[in-house]
Amino acid sequence: MTDAAALASLDFGSVNSESEADLDRLFVRTSDFDKFLQPHVWLALGAKGTGKSALFELFTKFESTARRLAGSALNDVIIAPGTGFGDLTEVATGDLQALKSEAKDFDHDRLWRLYIAIKAGMALDESFKIPRGPLRDLLAAVGERRDYRVGPMLRELWTLAIGNAPEVVTVSAGGASVALSGGKRSLDVVTLLDDVNTALYEKGKVLWLVFDKIDEIWPADRGERRRALEGLLTASMHIRRTFPAIQPVVLLRTDLWSELDFTNKDHLTDKRIELNWNPIQLTSLLVKRALRREAVLAYVLGQIPSLSGREVEDWTADERLDALKTIFPSTAYPGEREAAIMDWLVERVTDGRRTALPRDTIVLANAAADKQRDLGEVGSPSLLSREAVREAFTKTSEIRYESFLAEFPDLREHFRRFSGLSKADFTRAEILELMDGLEPNGDALLERLFEIGVVRPNTGRVLTAASYEIPRLYRTGLGLVIRGRP
Repeated sequence: MTDAAALASLDFGSVNSESEADLDRLFVRTSDFDKFLQPHVWLALGAKGTGKSALFELFTKFESTARRLAGSALNDVIIAPGTGFGDLTEVATGDLQALKSEAKDFDHDRLWRLYIAIKAGMALDESFKIPRGPLRDLLAAVGERRDYRVGPMLRELWTLAIGNAPEVVTVSAGGASVALSGGKRSLDVVTLLDDVNTALYEKGKVLWLVFDKIDEIWPADRGERRRALEGLLTASMHIRRTFPAIQPVVLLRTDLWSELDFTNKDHLTDKRIELNWNPIQLTSLLVKRALRREAVLAYVLGQIPSLSGREVEDWTADERLDALKTIFPSTAYPGEREAAIMDWLVERVTDGRRTALPRDTIVLANAAADKQRDLGEVGSPSLLSREAVREAFTKTSEIRYESFLAEFPDLREHFRRFSGLSKADFTRAEILELMDGLEPNGDALLERLFEIGVVRPNTGRVLTAASYEIPRLYRTGLGLVIRGRP
């Protein structure tokens, strides 16, 4: 297999986990995976691009692989998606808006309790014994079909569950209609949850109801999104405590977590993990993604024959790094004292919270491959040249910035005020003066910029720091004009 053929096919895959049909083969097991399996952990926090959705996809779409990696930890666990696929079986912002405008005594906590009850019930198959009642009727109506609309169903069931409702409500599910009756003038959500909890308990099972992409609920209304997330976490805490066989598991962006304010938030301190990656894990990520292409695999094995006959997971850390160096240059700049390639790369994909980001690692790698192909020749002695890797980082910073403009429109003008500045270190007074007249400002702004990773306190905590640094990941994108290397 020629070097040119390897370069032509070199591809590090998609940054979106849902776009990877073979995510189970590409998944990198980090220490966070093992922490995630611990019974007391049910909240996984991470910056945008740290792999929350990869965890979700692994557990909900590639369950057999997740169970193989987990060993006995998932033996008695049933796994089902709460939100994350974006299909009709989930609640959407439009459904919430309609319900909020129509419903009596609407609040997010009560809505999530009803939603979790419905989704938990639908996660049980025919092997579970469900007592006669509205939950059994609903499951009979839905059956094995996956084209039912949860949103309209919620509106109907809310009518039955809240306030003075009629004794019977007809719900359309998958084209079928079923009359649900609570046996009283209202449907008791506690009874629904208790029925599911009892059914699970009798079989010695627990249910993981996994929530991802909940930041996409109420995306245009930060206040309403905050209230929705607070309601989900409050409802999850209550349900896990009262109905222990039903276990909501939530994947949430770190910056959104910092905005939330609800009773007993501090009780989740020992129940959460924060996703992060180290250089060895990022090396594994790049190697596994590159080597799924036959031409690249043949090229690497041609360079290092001793790796033949073994899976990447069985290679040592040094062997994975040696494999990577057949694709990437050993350093980004010539010279004996230059930083090793992974040290250079990790520094440039690390944000202000000192979190190394796999998404931006993939962006940089793909950009380097594209640049090398544009150059019309294979790098030497590695597939990718130093020039291609350096230019790819510039593009990576620009892409990160563009995504932040879309993700945080309320900070758009704040970002723009960095453009044209010739340094990356600022005192507190300099940042606040630079942002004068904008909202948020003051402590709220410094906390926000830190939570999304745009500034890094150089000393102390974010509010007591004497100075702040813009990480390399953001400098080019923000338009900083700094002499020397990016």
